[in-house]
Amino acid sequence: MGSTMKGLKNLVWLFGLQFSFSCADSSTTLSIATGGPAGLYYPIGGGMASIWSAHVPGINVRAEVTGGSVSNVIQVARGESDLGIAMADVISDAYKGEGLFPESLPLRVLLSAYPNVIHVVTVEKTNISSISDLAGKRVSLGAQGSGTAVAAQNILSGLGLQESDYASRYLSFTETTAALKDGAIDAGFIVGGIGISAITDLAVSRPMRLIGLSKIESERLETSFPEYSRFTIPEGSYRGIEEDVDTLGIWSAVVVHESMEKDLVFRLVCNIYRHRNELKKISPAVEAMSFQNIDRFSAVPLHAGAAHFKNNRTDECESFST
Repeated sequence: MGSTMKGLKNLVWLFGLQFSFSCADSSTTLSIATGGPAGLYYPIGGGMASIWSAHVPGINVRAEVTGGSVSNVIQVARGESDLGIAMADVISDAYKGEGLFPESLPLRVLLSAYPNVIHVVTVEKTNISSISDLAGKRVSLGAQGSGTAVAAQNILSGLGLQESDYASRYLSFTETTAALKDGAIDAGFIVGGIGISAITDLAVSRPMRLIGLSKIESERLETSFPEYSRFTIPEGSYRGIEEDVDTLGIWSAVVVHESMEKDLVFRLVCNIYRHRNELKKISPAVEAMSFQNIDRFSAVPLHAGAAHFKNNRTDECESFST
């Protein structure tokens, strides 16, 4: 009997030890909604996920391939994703319940990321040199549910082109450049940081042209869409681009649900800025993801945890008392 009891005690002790180890190893899994693999949202989102998984105790984060900005804000609002990257115009509409969003979504900004650059891409043989030349053409507006599609429609309608004036196609970045190579479309919108892989690959294989905006066109669009601002793609950014191209930029931001725990948001934000050099290896666009730009996109409030970090900047990312 004594040996039996001793064995049971040992078994209980071993079970307790195993349980304590399993508890210590347990972690909360979060997801960040990004975009397609050919854009910058996915690799940058993956980089942020790696930083958080490595440096925030008890947190494991995975990056999800998604349709883009519109899908991302909806997923965050529904609790289907914990974080999402999206363009400012989409976030603003979602927060206000405007545009594609019939009601306001419960979103807050974690941090402003970097300006997305509007690339209107074509190939030399189309002889397209302005937005007005897109009338009667086959145009890729980006993937369904993407911020690119929203921006493309804003630019075209903002400059007087109606949907009936062109043949719209809803293609991902990779599909857009493949269709341009094959002659299946005449032009396409790609919105992302300079150096985006889909355009770089196209420029290597075909004589490519970027369609610029005149000063009057830019001013007209900035008046209609305050989230947009003038941006110049420098010569040499892509093969065959031998002079600066004037276009527009749209800031992107990382958003979370307004109910996310304040302490968790603080630790997420703090660790991104603490380990930002790791993200710079992914793209030069990350240079804009500085502390000074944390609330560069001001149309939607920072989450309370991000605001706490902004007002009490520290390199110490441990939990704080709320």
